Amino acid sequence: MNISCCVVDDEPLARAGIVGYIAKIPYLNCMGEFNSAIDLLSEMEALNPDLLFLDIEMPHLTGLELIKNLKHPPKVIFTTAYDQYALEGFELDVLDYLMKPISFDRFLKATERAKSFFKEQNDSFFVKTDKRMERVKFNDILYLESMQNYVIIHCASKRLITHNTLKSIFDLLPKSNFSQIHKQYIVNNSRVSAIEGNQVLIQNVKLPISRSHRSGALNTILGD
Repeated sequence: MNISCCVVDDEPLARAGIVGYIAKIPYLNCMGEFNSAIDLLSEMEALNPDLLFLDIEMPHLTGLELIKNLKHPPKVIFTTAYDQYALEGFELDVLDYLMKPISFDRFLKATERAKSFFKEQNDSFFVKTDKRMERVKFNDILYLESMQNYVIIHCASKRLITHNTLKSIFDLLPKSNFSQIHKQYIVNNSRVSAIEGNQVLIQNVKLPISRSHRSGALNTILGD
């Protein structure tokens, strides 16, 4: 895993300390350091970092103001000498809030939290159901079923109905783990308990394998 990040702090020593910490952590990639939020704004679109190590009290534009003004802000770990902003920071869904001076041990704990967050993002996707967005973890999926203009996502823990095409959902899935066995069905290979003739068995549900999908589906399900 490689997490791209930027450091924003108007104090040169504090900024250098964080950049030095980042260099010690293999999964972090520092794409730039900035002495103001305004300087970062001009580079934000080009850099598109996953994560910001962001000071709060800076001239002209504070770290809080920066996050509030970004339409799609990256994830943030605040680095600050002021604890009065902690509640507001967490209301903005920041990953962590580090108080200066920051020890390497505390910094590492914050970055491990970021690593866990991004790993979870890579193991799942969101779909719209009714009036809300639902997270679906790949490993939780049993199979997908197409019903006209809708897809039913059958999971071990729930069943979701989304206004989508089967192809659009399939495009979100890791192809090594999922197989299309029929124009109406996509299965999680690891959830297939048996293959009986032209059917697969998933938790006592039998799903058909079509002639056109049989060869490719069996190869991926059996791991050939």
